[in-house]
This record gives sequence, C-alpha cells and structure tokens, in this order.
Amino acid sequence: MILSAKHKERFKKIDRAFEGNAIGFRVDEIYLPDRRVRTREYITHPGAVGVLAFESSNKILLVKQFRYPVAEFTLEIPAGKLAKGEDPLHCVKRELEEETGFVAKKIRKLLTFWPTAAFSQEVIHLYVAEGLRPTHMNPDDDELIELVRVSPKQLDGMIRQGKIRDSKTLIAYLAWRTTVTKR
Repeated sequence: MILSAKHKERFKKIDRAFEGNAIGFRVDEIYLPDRRVRTREYITHPGAVGVLAFESSNKILLVKQFRYPVAEFTLEIPAGKLAKGEDPLHCVKRELEEETGFVAKKIRKLLTFWPTAAFSQEVIHLYVAEGLRPTHMNPDDDELIELVRVSPKQLDGMIRQGKIRDSKTLIAYLAWRTTVTKR
C-alpha cells in the first residue's frame, strides 16, 4: 500500500487532560480514513533548542545536571524550552548564556527534529555556536548545572561507551560530525 493524503487521520474532538508549566497531555478523538473513531494520546510541548557550543576548535561545552525522570546525572549540550511565540535563534542565544556563561560570535542552524513523534508534539531546533566569549552563567533558579569541557574525540568516545544518552546531544554531535567530514 502506498500511503497518501487520503490515509490521513482527521481530528474529531479534543479532551485536554492536563496542562502543566512545561508540558501538557491531550487525548483527542480522531477519525481513521474508514471513518472509525479512535483516540490519540500525546504530549504537547512548546518546542526547544539545543546548541553544540565550541569554546575552541577542540573544546565543546556540555552541562552536567541531575535529571529526575531518569534519576541520573546527565551530560548534555546546553538547551532549553522555547517561550510561547519565541524565535528559536533568540532562545538558543539566551540558553547558551544562561547555562554556560558564554555568548557566541557565530551561530548556525544544524537541523530540526521530533524526538518522539509517536506521542509528543515536541520539536527541537539544533545549532552550532562558535567564537565564544565569556559573560556570566545565569541558570534558572531550579537548575544546578556544572559546566564540562570535552574534545570532539572525548565526546565521540563517551557516545560509543554509552555515557552520553541524551538524544539532542547525540543528534547534534553526529549531525555536526557529518557536516565536518563533508567539507
């Protein structure tokens, strides 16, 4: 079977089950292409950004923080949630400075992806930042962050050893590495 527009599911009605500060949860009734009614449960999210930040050509800035849902400290690229209506480029500049204490001379877009399209609307915009100059860290009042510097080679090893498991960090690094090898 070749799927086309005629195979799309169509919205019937919404039941907003929960709306939190960071995410929401919805249960929608939908019509299948044959008009049967089913439900779709999913998370609503305003979107986020992440940035692979190079302090120098051989030093990438990561943030170490405790992540309650997985009950572990993680190493991740600096990242943050978009405010309602916020431009992703503005958000990445804000988050870079808040979480690392640096501003970038040059920021370029890597890609945009859905971390879990099966059950979330979240979209993440990934960037690369270079030409960093120090300012001051200003994390959110509930963020305890340690700045960690690694070389691309070290980050590659950490990924291969399973020490880096955060999807945005993996995708940003692998996308950057792919663009570097194509040059």
